[in-house]
Amino acid sequence: MICCPNLKRNLTFRIIFLLLISLVIVYNLNFLINIDQFLNSSQKHLISCYFEEKHDNSLPELNPKEVTKNSIFFVETSCNHKNGISLSLRQGCAIESAANLNPNLNIFVLFVAPSYINNESDIINRFKMYKNVNLRYINFVNYSHNTPLQDFVASNTISTSQWPVSHTSDLLRFLTLWKFGGTYLDLDVVLMKSLEGLSNFASIESNTSVASLVLNFDVDEIGRAVANTSINDFASNYCNNDWGYNGPGVITRTLEKICETNLVTDMNKQKCKGFTVLGTEAFCPISWTDWQLYFNPNTSDEVMVKLKDSIGIHVWNLHSKHTVINIGSKQPYGLVAKKYCPINFSLAKYVF
Repeated sequence: MICCPNLKRNLTFRIIFLLLISLVIVYNLNFLINIDQFLNSSQKHLISCYFEEKHDNSLPELNPKEVTKNSIFFVETSCNHKNGISLSLRQGCAIESAANLNPNLNIFVLFVAPSYINNESDIINRFKMYKNVNLRYINFVNYSHNTPLQDFVASNTISTSQWPVSHTSDLLRFLTLWKFGGTYLDLDVVLMKSLEGLSNFASIESNTSVASLVLNFDVDEIGRAVANTSINDFASNYCNNDWGYNGPGVITRTLEKICETNLVTDMNKQKCKGFTVLGTEAFCPISWTDWQLYFNPNTSDEVMVKLKDSIGIHVWNLHSKHTVINIGSKQPYGLVAKKYCPINFSLAKYVF
């Protein structure tokens, strides 16, 4: 028998090396799985209130019979309402601007949290002077019953999202317009012109994307077509790890189908069968990459010229929420707020 000690030694080393590699791979896989589970579990608490029971003193629940034609909807999907419904000054500004400029349209601010009105909130109390502003609670699960999103909501897929609050807002804007028609507005959109008389429209936010920050679907044929395509796209193509895929992505893909073009800049009323795709000047005269311009007093004059033909402005809250407006400054966002939401703006002592 020929003995080969070097061969045995090499074989042993190879086996040990392969075992070590296997252990490293298994460890890393477990680490990634645990991280994924941690991320998901750490986000679930952000929407835990969606599944809480309504309290006796909760906001009144939305009654479909009170929704009138072409109503305006805002949606607040956070759970930051344990001590009563609360809104920031900037959210209040968005609602006030809509109420002031559209006195003949009903405005519904929908909350998913089953909370109550806190009489100590100056912002909430100011809305009592507007007959067209309605604060309402919606039950997240029941609201989707008998709709194309019923199974999606029941599956609790939304809890797997890396941005569940934002993605719920995406879901509810398309669901609400599918149910009632009308206009959806983000809570960081300040209107500067009335929406009365406008229907079936969206707005471009860039050369490659239609925005979901403002949407109007009428209950006519084209409005229903856009609503149906949008809601089914959300249900079929939901993506839990892409922030914009379920909002701007949905309406962009929908209009690419209806308008039969993949070029956002080619989407006109004729191609889109009567649906209007407004240019960036309508609501996004300042792009998200330049959001700081809304807060820069040094370029205020140039920015205000850019806004003169806008229906409203979107101030990109995702990026700008921690940037202050100093009362008395020439910051463009502050100038717009002072004019179009004077009550909420007046509540700010030093910063808005």
